[in-house]
Amino acid sequence: MADAAPVTRSALAGRVYFIVFWEPTDKPGDRRAAHEAHIAGVKALEKDGRLLAAGPFLDEDNRPNGGGMFILRVQSRAEAQAIVDEDAYVRAGFRTGRIAPWRRSEGTFTLRVNIAEGVVTLD
Repeated sequence: MADAAPVTRSALAGRVYFIVFWEPTDKPGDRRAAHEAHIAGVKALEKDGRLLAAGPFLDEDNRPNGGGMFILRVQSRAEAQAIVDEDAYVRAGFRTGRIAPWRRSEGTFTLRVNIAEGVVTLD
């Protein structure tokens, strides 16, 4: 097998993503049903390839504080806005989402795949 051509920085840099900053509202009420539907939506976005990463913001004790962030792999702000509008927390009034376009310029990550153990580690 021939060696693959090296990937240049220009091939990796420049991709635009849409970041969603989730902020909790003051609306009282039980959020469990919205949480279950939110997680189902997150899994659907991940499955169809539109979600690069998602997770909660943490307080000083590393506990979720109600806010969070998505990094979306979508083509437009309108598509990102549709995802925000469809989120179960937003629909129930428990959260708002602010969208910011972001261009990947630099960074490093490591992906380790252990086939025998069936373990994938991203660092």
